[in-house]
Parts: sequence; C-alpha cells; structure tokens
Amino acid sequence: MLQWLLAIVATLAVGGAATWFAHGPLRRRHETDAGLAALSAMSWRAFIGIVLEALRRRGYERVVDRESPAGDDDDILVRDGGQWLLRVKHGSAFVLGPPAVNELAATMGVAGAAGGLLVTQGRIDGDARRAARGQPIELLDGNALWPELRPLLPATVVAPISEAARKRARERSLAGWLAALVVGVAVFSLLPAARPASRTGGTPLPAATAPQADNATGTRPAGPVANPDPATLELQRRELAAAVATLPMVARALWSTASTLEVILADSGDDPVAAICPLVERYPALASSRIQLTPPPGSERPVRFRQCRSY
Repeated sequence: MLQWLLAIVATLAVGGAATWFAHGPLRRRHETDAGLAALSAMSWRAFIGIVLEALRRRGYERVVDRESPAGDDDDILVRDGGQWLLRVKHGSAFVLGPPAVNELAATMGVAGAAGGLLVTQGRIDGDARRAARGQPIELLDGNALWPELRPLLPATVVAPISEAARKRARERSLAGWLAALVVGVAVFSLLPAARPASRTGGTPLPAATAPQADNATGTRPAGPVANPDPATLELQRRELAAAVATLPMVARALWSTASTLEVILADSGDDPVAAICPLVERYPALASSRIQLTPPPGSERPVRFRQCRSY
C-alpha cells in the first residue's frame, strides 16, 4: 500500500509542477518572444504610433508630429509641464549598454528636459540599468514593453500569438505528465514491497521471489544492487535519465555514453548539480557517472562536467 501511495504522490507532484511551469513561466516567455518578434516586424511608423499611444495613456503628449521614417530623431513629450525625450531603438536585436543611457542623459541636459525614456524591443543590460540609477530615465525593453503594448495591438496580431503559446503549453504539460508517470513507476519499483505477517506468530511470510537473504544478518538488501546485470543496469540508466529530466531547470537528459549522462539545461541560471546528485546516488552502480551540463541554445556558458561520487 505504501508503494502505491508514494508512487501516486510522486506522479501528482511531478505532473502538477510540470503543468504549472508549462502554463506559467514558460507560456509567458513564449508569448513574449513571439510578441516582440511581431513588434519588430512592424514598420517604424506603426511601432512608434503604438508606443506613443501607450505613453499617452500614462499622461505624456507628443509636442511635434514629425515624419521621420527611420526614427533618427528623439521625440519630445510633455507631462506635468515638463519636457521628456523619447528615444526608440526599433528592433529585437538591440542590446543597449551604458553608452545608450549616457548619450540620452547628455541630450537631456542640452535640451533642458526633465527626463527621458529609452525604449527597445531588444534588451537593456544590467550595466545600463545601473548607469540609469539616480537619473530621471525610464528604461523599457522587451520583457517590460510587451505587456504594456499588448492591449493596443489588434486581435488579428494577438490571437495567433496567444493560441500558439497555449498549444505549446499543452504540449509541454503533456510531456510533463508522461515524465511524471515514469517517475511514479520508478518510485514504485525502487521501494521494497511490504510483506504480510502470519496470523499466528506475527513473523513475516517469505516472498516467493524475494532476494536471497544475507547469510550473516538474515536481512534482505534494499535499493538498487551495486553490481547489477547489464539488463538491470540499462533499466536504471533509463530511470535515472527520466527522473533528471523532470527537474524544472532541465530540458532533456540522455546517456551520451555508458558512463556520461548529458543534461541539457533549460536555463543557464543556478547550478543544478545539487538537485541532480541525490537522484544519481540512488543507483550505486551509476553514482560515479560523469554529469555533462550542456547550456541551453544561445547561452554563452561552456559545457561543464561534474561527478557526484568519485570512482
């Protein structure tokens, strides 16, 4: 009974976590990426029109309606009697650093502006944000820009993006529940089965297929065998890869060689070894395997190798 209970709990926990992650952070990230791509594909005139409408709802008014097709000039806005400079970098490929902030601040000083706004569908890095601290400059990049502009886009643009994000979330959630079933089966198979006691003496009845008792102590070995046969070892490899793949920071896990478990990361943030090693050490025959940590596509971090237990 305990085997079934723990297996069900493990399945529900992994499946529930996968569903939350798929329909929460991953879905928002997918929709944001697709939305920024749609904004980048717009003409300059269409994009700046949406940005100005969003700022108008905040209380900004454009002073002069210029017709610069490439957006080479800063726009002058007015709010609460003060002038603000709007500088827009149109395109998702931009990565703006401190020079962009310093140039805007210098232009504000020359123009006597009360503040400035730096807007892009790309990314504004941490150094630029530190350079803007203490200055009346607001920074709006992709992650902050999409939620503000999304309500202003026509339904013909937003609906396909939302539907694609929902479909991707359903697929990821289904994959998570399949992995949860694998984890549940693994938990059920790894836990020792409880044996019923006899009615007379209370001594547990011997199981027909129980492993041979240890000659010295008369007890059964628990957990995976240290030197299993090849078929059992291969089964343990599959179970371990499936269990590691359920971790939130892991995209995939597979055995690249008989002694190397490749873990393809979903993000390049925290080191996942602390979460991976307890799973690896459940299998004594695999505990000294190499863990190859492969960063996600586009990451600048190198491939790393770890080992939970030395040979």
